Amino acid sequence: MSGDNSSLASALRVLPDRLPAGRPTLNDILSALGDRGLGLVLLIFSIPAIIPTPGIPAGMIFGSALALLGGQMVVGAKRVRLPSFIAQRRIGQEVLRQVFQRATPLIDKLERRLSIRLAGLMSPLAMRVIGGVIVVMALLIALPIPFGNTLPGLAILALSLGLARQDGIAVLVGMSLAVLASGVSVALLHGSLRLFDMIH
Repeated sequence: MSGDNSSLASALRVLPDRLPAGRPTLNDILSALGDRGLGLVLLIFSIPAIIPTPGIPAGMIFGSALALLGGQMVVGAKRVRLPSFIAQRRIGQEVLRQVFQRATPLIDKLERRLSIRLAGLMSPLAMRVIGGVIVVMALLIALPIPFGNTLPGLAILALSLGLARQDGIAVLVGMSLAVLASGVSVALLHGSLRLFDMIH
């Protein structure tokens, strides 16, 4: 579960070309990434959950996948896998290409600010805690909470960048965003329920 030495932004640019034409599955994405590292896997799966993807329920699909990946981190799995009912979900290759093209400039800028810091936050115990946080954030992404995807997605994005580059500061930023996302999601859910009660 170590970081990947090559550019994360470059990996985003070339990933669509490594996928089968048409509508590749989530398992195809994992296979294309190979042993590139858990941080990169989480990064790839968090981006479509943040950026609007017309025509597909990206929050539900990628949120569910992220929850399962985070759960495997909690139990200390050496290699992450997706169960078939999620692994076989298909996403249009062109949709992925557009999403990653929009995200690449931001990832490139963020990546330039990363360095190996606070390596103690990459300990096995810390990884389990991070996995638990990812599970919670992923569930918030998967839930149909209005405007509820962005902050949890950004939290996982920051955590994935920290893991990929062994940057404990980025991990702390991700944890802080996770706390903020939890509070905002509770407030949004509470507001939605109150609005529903008022209407009915």
